[in-house]
Amino acid sequence: MTKARLGILAVGAVATVFAIATPVSAQIYSLGTGKQGFFTYSAGAAIAKVAADGGLNLRVKPFGGTSAYVPGVNAGEQQFGLANELETHYAVTGEVIYKDKPQPDLRVVAVLTPLYSEFFVRKDSPIKTIADLKGKRVPSDYASQRVLDVLTKGSLANGGLSYDDVQKVPVPNVVGGADEFAKGNADVFMFALGSGKVSEVDAQVGGVRLLPVDHSKEAMDRLRKFIPVAYATQVQPGKGNAGVDGPTWVYAYDYLVLANSKVDDDVVYKLTKLMHDHKAELAANFGALNGFDPKRMVKDMGPVQFHPGAIKFYKEIGQWPPKSGS
Repeated sequence: MTKARLGILAVGAVATVFAIATPVSAQIYSLGTGKQGFFTYSAGAAIAKVAADGGLNLRVKPFGGTSAYVPGVNAGEQQFGLANELETHYAVTGEVIYKDKPQPDLRVVAVLTPLYSEFFVRKDSPIKTIADLKGKRVPSDYASQRVLDVLTKGSLANGGLSYDDVQKVPVPNVVGGADEFAKGNADVFMFALGSGKVSEVDAQVGGVRLLPVDHSKEAMDRLRKFIPVAYATQVQPGKGNAGVDGPTWVYAYDYLVLANSKVDDDVVYKLTKLMHDHKAELAANFGALNGFDPKRMVKDMGPVQFHPGAIKFYKEIGQWPPKSGS
């Protein structure tokens, strides 16, 4: 591990929160993410590095999962956070995992990148499709990362299965699921494609293989009953894509950078501009951010609103309002 990467991780362990009224130059803003090894931690560290280089003090504050820190962003305990579009929608509307607990002060800064939360099995496993998971041991519950429970149900539905068709293995979060798999206590695990943890497990067990989704309309309709924002796409083998041996159909959904509604507009504007202008640096800090597209930082998300500071920047570059179908 390079000294630069160690520096990023060290920054991620620090969390200091001041009043929003403090001048931008002196303020340290916190960014809620998952723990080290999570996609959100690595992405957050990459964003924090770009922000620091641009004069904005953004410190990663790690938690056990998104469900543990999204309410903190809503409450202003963390000024920023990373969460997927599905969980953000549920949080704003007070539905499903946030039933009767709406989070009205969440605002979007930017669409970060498509995220591929997929099932992986051992490379030599006889399991070839999601339907083959019938009767097998599957991580479940995800106490501190409840949206993963919804994603698991959606992935199983793609293969025509439900929790009734598998053996549930309760885990606290996505890393816990990967660890149970590596220890031989589960036959599959779910993780974000391109994450360091997938490569780690790949090395531990002698190779992993990505299970493809069924991209037929019928199968994707079953998946979208649980993950309405999902879309089917193909991924290719490449550096960092452990488990991908050839063109493989997966489902994706977008990850977002969030802010509390009361964060100063100028701060959000600055962060938005820094991300837009420094895609190469973001990707260099975390390879999965190669999927970040500065031309696709906004989209219509219905009840989920963008922060005024971000909107100001998007108007300047002609990305606002979102184009139809974006």
